Amino acid sequence: MSNPATPEQPLALIRNAAVQHCCNARLRALQNSKAAKLDSYDTRKRVAEAYRQAMPDLAGAENIRDFIACVAQAMLLQVIDPTEAPKLLYAAQVALGTLRYQPKAEIPPA
Repeated sequence: MSNPATPEQPLALIRNAAVQHCCNARLRALQNSKAAKLDSYDTRKRVAEAYRQAMPDLAGAENIRDFIACVAQAMLLQVIDPTEAPKLLYAAQVALGTLRYQPKAEIPPA
């Protein structure tokens, strides 16, 4: 999804805030790992952990959608191991399924 172009600002992409939060955590971990002169294995490990820690909790429909968006972005960036991504998406699917069975808020009688 993108914003319409304006004379002041050319076409700009809109990024999901949760995905941006995860990507920022990834970038900070990458910068810290480079500053610490870690090897590529340890860097990848730290980056993936930082990204996962920044992901939203699987509570509530919006958080679950954001979680799925973060997993999808992580797959595109190759941050999360390909064998782990389907497990994360399954967890989101299960969490989404439980929302159907949560009791609805009661409306007090008028």
